[in-house]
Amino acid sequence: MLTFSINEVEGFYLELFRIALSAEAREAKATALHYVKQVVIAERLKVLSESEGSAWASEPDNQSLVIWTAQTAAAREEAIYEFSRVSRTYEDRNERRLNIAEHAGKLVYLSILEGKRQGVQTKTGIRYQLTLAGRDHGIRGAKDKDVVRKSWGTYRGIVHLGMAMDFCEDRAVSAGELLSVAEKIRRVLSDCCPKGTSEPYVPREEQISFVYKSDIWGPRFRNRGLPYCVED
Repeated sequence: MLTFSINEVEGFYLELFRIALSAEAREAKATALHYVKQVVIAERLKVLSESEGSAWASEPDNQSLVIWTAQTAAAREEAIYEFSRVSRTYEDRNERRLNIAEHAGKLVYLSILEGKRQGVQTKTGIRYQLTLAGRDHGIRGAKDKDVVRKSWGTYRGIVHLGMAMDFCEDRAVSAGELLSVAEKIRRVLSDCCPKGTSEPYVPREEQISFVYKSDIWGPRFRNRGLPYCVED
């Protein structure tokens, strides 16, 4: 399992992290998550420049930030470009598949809470229920059982983030609270098995766990929303 930290400012960009998770291979997901961290830094630098102009760069207390910004500029530009490619693929193809997987995750989670623990691939299980809902409600892609199967197989290790975002959409919660909800969902999907089986709904090795951390911020950068370095 990969553990990935998200700090205070990055918590305002959770939808970008969700888009990063739409990459298909596990390694590609992890790489795209790191791209988002650089995108967030670029956004914060833009806000800093717009709010304070160019004067901040000549202030003695900001020299470490100026040097750090220059040293990391090339890597940041590359990350922004690569994330734009991930975003285009998300819009063209993977958004629909990720939505289907998250919907399947909700059905699995509800089945666990109700004590049914239905199988995913069984005759009347989660996949069948989702394709039936796709036909009844015109959910794009969900009518095709093969699309549902492939979507769940590709994204089951990360659906907990999107599920938590949906569950908390109408609630005034902080990013830390939302990530806590995501972690609870992840553990349920990892700890529970369909009835009659010994394999969990989501194998641990496929999962990405999100933790909320605030200890990577330096004293000069904290108020500006910029870290000393990109971690993870």
